[in-house]
Amino acid sequence: MSELRVDSVKSKGGGAPNLPKGVTISGIATAATLGATTVDVSNVNVSGVVTSATLNGELLSTGTPTLGLGVTINSSGLVISGVATAGIVSATTLYGDGTNLTGVGATIAPLFYQPDLYDTGVLLDAGIGITFNQQVKAGSGNVTLSIANAGVAGTVVENFGVGSSVSISENRITINPTADINATQVYHLSYPSGCFTNNEGTDYVGTAYTFEARAYNYQLWRWGNNTYGSLGQNNRVQYSSPVQVPGTTWNNATSYSGSALMTKTDGTLWVLGENWRGRLGMNVPQGVSYSSPVQLPGTTWNHVTGGSSATLAIKTDGTLWSWGYNYVGMLGQNSTQQLSSPVQVGGDTTWSQTTGMSHKLAIKTDGTLWSWGYNNVGGLGQNNKVNYSSPVQVGSDTTWSKISTGHRQSAFGIKTDGTLWGWGSGNSNVLTSANTNPASSPVQIPGTTWKTVYQYTEGIQAFRTDGTLWMWGLNEQGLLGQNNRTNADSPKQIPGTTWTGDAFTGPQFTLATKTDGTLWTWGNSPTGAVGHGDVIARSSPTQIGTDTTWDLSKIWYQNYAEADVSIAIKKI
Repeated sequence: MSELRVDSVKSKGGGAPNLPKGVTISGIATAATLGATTVDVSNVNVSGVVTSATLNGELLSTGTPTLGLGVTINSSGLVISGVATAGIVSATTLYGDGTNLTGVGATIAPLFYQPDLYDTGVLLDAGIGITFNQQVKAGSGNVTLSIANAGVAGTVVENFGVGSSVSISENRITINPTADINATQVYHLSYPSGCFTNNEGTDYVGTAYTFEARAYNYQLWRWGNNTYGSLGQNNRVQYSSPVQVPGTTWNNATSYSGSALMTKTDGTLWVLGENWRGRLGMNVPQGVSYSSPVQLPGTTWNHVTGGSSATLAIKTDGTLWSWGYNYVGMLGQNSTQQLSSPVQVGGDTTWSQTTGMSHKLAIKTDGTLWSWGYNNVGGLGQNNKVNYSSPVQVGSDTTWSKISTGHRQSAFGIKTDGTLWGWGSGNSNVLTSANTNPASSPVQIPGTTWKTVYQYTEGIQAFRTDGTLWMWGLNEQGLLGQNNRTNADSPKQIPGTTWTGDAFTGPQFTLATKTDGTLWTWGNSPTGAVGHGDVIARSSPTQIGTDTTWDLSKIWYQNYAEADVSIAIKKI
């Protein structure tokens, strides 16, 4: 029966009837319309109409209708209160407050893994984590990253407390290792049971799996002055936009005054440009230059810096080596003899970072700071103006983390507590507005959130942990990035809050990267080192191209006024 009409129940005429009490309605499960304006259902059994498209009428909530107490049919649908509804987990909509509902909970389950289970060739820029099928929150325990040993956990690399060092956003959890992830290493990742729960408190059962990391490819790019072939293009042609130096395994690089030295991920060291005063370490006559990379002996080189024709390099075993010009002992060899090939500095094996022009600074793995070389204005931080031809510790602090030196015998360092310190020349207000005279020992610059610091010829740029960039000093070429030419004797913020903290400074120009991998430059370069295909000065940051793989974290530049060349790495 497709329709129940009046002539089927009561007298003819087609009018809608009032059904009397006691009427039993059944057997019309497929009725499209129950055409009654009022159905008095006191003590009336209603069955077989559950598929009716329209029920025109009222079902009273008293008595004992077969739909049960607490059931209301209205325009919003079927509203259920006080009724157990086990077994309806597939319902798309359930009206009511959910009191006494059972059988509707969903198990926490991963939808996506980063990296995938047992994946190979993994790059971890996106972080490690899991996307779940529902919102999660921290439970208890640690996520553990270990070296895999025959498919199971071996030596622990790092633990991540799920309540502190694991990032949770809705249904996505992310961990970011601070330890180095080595290429071609197989890692074991363990998420213990109960480390995450859903909002009802149901525990994630946990999982463990392995993945294999792979090495990044590192491309080296240079541009600007190419008088001595230091751009690595096998020519002496000047370039005003980035050109790639052949190779994809570059690791660390330094550039200064017509020369460049670079390490590769295989531990080899390569040189470019002019060999003035033996700074290339090739044991060849002064004046020899190379327009394509040439390898120095050895396969354990790790970190290289240079300045004032004196080169410093650290090997993977923590030893320090020097060569080149040795004015007042800046090679740290306890002599003033010029060296045309690498010679080890002392016998220490704990060197981790170096920098310097004619005055040299270095940090050891224990956080101590050391200096040597030229000290006419106190740039060595020794509270005197005495030159030193071998390393001498600066104070007794063990919390130094970053260092930088400038062309004007100035020096800066950052401690692990985020404080910034300067000493040496106060020329051009490179120290602080309150102390523009030379300082022979570290003087604190206001603030406790400093991250990294770099120097150009007449000024400073420093990054904070909140992603901001600050500069001060001379501004004749717009190098302070303020869209003007006004000098500043205190820090001025460059627009933006996503600067990485990595930079490369030239005599009158700056390169810096943002967290999205873009590269930005500003200032002036008569040879095109600003990198925009021209020699136009810019007084505010301007992006180079559209690439998002730039990385300046492995570039070490020792500022020198005669240099006008840029260097950067792409990590792909």
